[in-house]
Amino acid sequence: MRKSKSLLCVVSLAAVLLSGCGSSKEALLVSDIDEAVAAVGKVLGKTPEFYEINATPTLVNLFAADGKGNAINFVYEKGKLAQETSVAPAQGKSFSAKGMKLSSKVFSRVHQELPESILRAFSVIGDNPVGGVQYRVVLQSEQGGQLAVFVDPTG
Repeated sequence: MRKSKSLLCVVSLAAVLLSGCGSSKEALLVSDIDEAVAAVGKVLGKTPEFYEINATPTLVNLFAADGKGNAINFVYEKGKLAQETSVAPAQGKSFSAKGMKLSSKVFSRVHQELPESILRAFSVIGDNPVGGVQYRVVLQSEQGGQLAVFVDPTG
């Protein structure tokens, strides 16, 4: 009897812990993008241009243009920029995030339409073939396949 109670406790605890992993209800940190952009601007000492900004459930990645054809990668996590950055050659067009208005619910309609999918990232990309920027939500199915859905800044 004691062995079965212990097993039941272990199984129950595992179920609780695993239910939080990979949940399709995870929020993407879109609401952190403005703070992340401001933090990068402070480090660079100017209003930055970006090649891409993406928000995941845990952090915001920002690829800032250095004006010499390179992208400087910044990682904004838990309210601050990581100390280390990397620089790599960039392709495409950069954009200013000044005045960019994003709804923190930009991914909610996509999530409503595909409720079994796991939200992986929201991206703002400067390389739109028709000019301007592209807004993209990346989802993953339970089988592992990924789908990119293009949206507008409000979803």
